[in-house]
Amino acid sequence: MRAASEITKLDLPAEAARMLEDQSLTEKTFVMWDIIHDRTHMRGDLPFDPFMIKQRMPFFLYSLEELRCDLTAFRESVRIQKRLSAGDDLTDAEQEMLEHAGLVQYAVIFDRIFRFAITGTRVRNYDGLGGQLLFAWLHQRGVLHWTDTKLAFDWDGVPDAVVALGDAIDELYWRSIDRPKTAHWLAAYDLVRSVLTPNPASVWARGLPDEILAGAPKGYTDQVLDDEFPLSMFFEALSKKMKPVIESTVGIRGTDL
Repeated sequence: MRAASEITKLDLPAEAARMLEDQSLTEKTFVMWDIIHDRTHMRGDLPFDPFMIKQRMPFFLYSLEELRCDLTAFRESVRIQKRLSAGDDLTDAEQEMLEHAGLVQYAVIFDRIFRFAITGTRVRNYDGLGGQLLFAWLHQRGVLHWTDTKLAFDWDGVPDAVVALGDAIDELYWRSIDRPKTAHWLAAYDLVRSVLTPNPASVWARGLPDEILAGAPKGYTDQVLDDEFPLSMFFEALSKKMKPVIESTVGIRGTDL
């Protein structure tokens, strides 16, 4: 995060910058994020078995599921922050929740954008795709700006924009309870490509032929390219500068606290 903010000339909010200097604070923030994320896999209007890993689906379906859980953690943190900020005489536990609720929001955005999007290969990288999707969504809604080679956020508008993406995924899920599996896949693809540009060679983008549409789900999955949604020029440039930093962290673990 420190390297990414220097490369993109991002002025980190003071609260977010605290996590760069305080391992304990960062760990507790990620614990809060992860607790909400993990329980979300089993909750909500789900059109499928929540244990998706047992199923063979196009990788962008996994992107949306993991992002849904992260954005739920973001949304719940916003709610916690608003509720506790309006209260008086908070307990020590509530005060700690209030502190971490704001930090979770920064963690979700920065980890998704700066780490997930450019970590790993481009072979069916569903976490990478989720990071790309979040970045592009915020950019297209005017709360993230890449101008004069400087990255900036309109922080007052970020929460509503992030929650709106979570709402769009929730709407997709709710509608797909009444859809066949492959129709859900097609609708999910339409959601992703409404934000991200598909690979020019994509069969999905051009429209799957009738013999595949009428066939088994395996035919759909087989036509998804390994890199169905390539990196944007922004992320290609960022990846080249960040690659040595990311590779240098392999195997590093936090110190015992």
